[in-house]
Amino acid sequence: MQVEDIMTSNPVCAEPSTSLQQVAQMMIDCDCGGIPVCERGTNRLVGFVTDRDIVCRILAKGMNPLEYTARDVMTTDLHTIRPTASVDDVIHTMERFKVRRVPVTNERGEILGIVAQADLVRRAMPKQPEMTEEFEEALEEISEPKSAV
Repeated sequence: MQVEDIMTSNPVCAEPSTSLQQVAQMMIDCDCGGIPVCERGTNRLVGFVTDRDIVCRILAKGMNPLEYTARDVMTTDLHTIRPTASVDDVIHTMERFKVRRVPVTNERGEILGIVAQADLVRRAMPKQPEMTEEFEEALEEISEPKSAV
């Protein structure tokens, strides 16, 4: 099974200048915890904003989220994967980097989709019941806190 078989395709994207209020509304509208950030007028991925980014980088510091944009909180050190990669590859990426979402991009860096932990549970596990134990172990590994640097 490949990433393209389980990814959420054509995700809604923000631009770097999108207000955090708008990003948060996108999360509500799409029922998700992360929004890709793409260059203005393109699908080229330049960052990713999660609900946790907003909380930890703005709210927890006592800053007013209404005064900031996606650019101010987005993660730019992204770990992406190609649509033809295997589900095992995306699981290993999630485990290695302790991330719960992996953007799916083409060779030009344009976003095609996202694979989240929920996609593994809802789409991959039912199609590969013989791998249930491996999926459960992977989800546990991904959810462990990152070690301190």
